[in-house]
Amino acid sequence: MTGWLASLGRHKGLKLLSLLLAVALWFAVGGEERSQATLNLNLELVNLSPDLMITNDVPPSIQVRVSGPRRLIRSLSETRLVHTVNLAGVKAGRYEVPLGPGSFSFPRDVLVTRVQPNPLVLTLAPTITRTLPIKPALVGQPPQGYEVKSIKVRPDHVTVKGVASELAKLEHISTLPIDLANLSGPVTLATDLDFKNLHLTLKEPATILVDLVITEKIITRTLTGIQIYARPQAAKLRPSTVTVTLSGPYRRLTNLKTSELLATVNTENLKPGRHTLEVSVQVPEGLRLVGLSPRKIKARLAKPS
Repeated sequence: MTGWLASLGRHKGLKLLSLLLAVALWFAVGGEERSQATLNLNLELVNLSPDLMITNDVPPSIQVRVSGPRRLIRSLSETRLVHTVNLAGVKAGRYEVPLGPGSFSFPRDVLVTRVQPNPLVLTLAPTITRTLPIKPALVGQPPQGYEVKSIKVRPDHVTVKGVASELAKLEHISTLPIDLANLSGPVTLATDLDFKNLHLTLKEPATILVDLVITEKIITRTLTGIQIYARPQAAKLRPSTVTVTLSGPYRRLTNLKTSELLATVNTENLKPGRHTLEVSVQVPEGLRLVGLSPRKIKARLAKPS
């Protein structure tokens, strides 16, 4: 006892300085101004069974209201914080994750005053995997005079994973809508699959390509009153006009003028008198004659005067 008391008498100055520093530190920490802040903690869900899928909307982060020494609160506010929820062993159904103050590993002097949402609610459903054909979703029509000649999707099937009750009913997977309004030729478009409000995911990432062949429509047009000419000898014709029906590309045929057609009968080496002659029509390149009425006409060649 005497030795211990004697030791207190040694190095009195150093011991007094240590005491003063300890008291100062206590006052610095304990007396530091306190503040409050709302921290955003990124939410990470781990160890979910591959046979389950979360079907409700889960927030990407949770908000935690805290109070504590200003220095600590400022440090936490400047840090990327993550809250991990371990879903190992969770079964299908409704699952609640309580988020009380003890759920977070904050410094001892930081007090949690509020957590949103709390509890975190998860709805889990069993999943299945299926391979389904892809169906392109076309909207609108090509410009006037054009039509879709063929369409091909690459790949034509995909393997998807989804909630069993939803996926079992599907016969195909649609693409996002493809607008045809401004397409007037062959084109390859990249698109995505339209999962709508279903809980589906691709088993493997895939780039969806749609090959569209869009061409001008082939139409028919009937033109009446086409003048017939007798060549090389002049003749009086009855009737003197024909009706012509042509087939060809939309733009070429709709813009065709009657003056571009030449209807003739051949009077070469014919003697004066009455004749029945076959009408011949010269059709512009790219068009096809599909109808002619009448095909034969009466012609009268006069005697030379």
